[in-house]
Amino acid sequence: MCVGSHLANRELYTAFLRIIASFEIFECRDERERPILDALACNAIPTGLTTEPKAFKIGLRPRDRRQLQAWMEASDERTKDL
Repeated sequence: MCVGSHLANRELYTAFLRIIASFEIFECRDERERPILDALACNAIPTGLTTEPKAFKIGLRPRDRRQLQAWMEASDERTKDL
């Protein structure tokens, strides 16, 4: 097992949480570019051991532009020396 897997999982959790809290997520207007929700039909590599979803698009709309801007500025400030 990868020694960094727990850190990676926490980072992904934080990233997804921030996206969900910051944006309203909606379907793409073009039906051909929407995600396929069928568990078998969505797989880009049907003979693989794991599922790799076919490419799709979504729309993101900020829930609160001012709050989002404040979060981004705070993040830039915390990471400016990295």
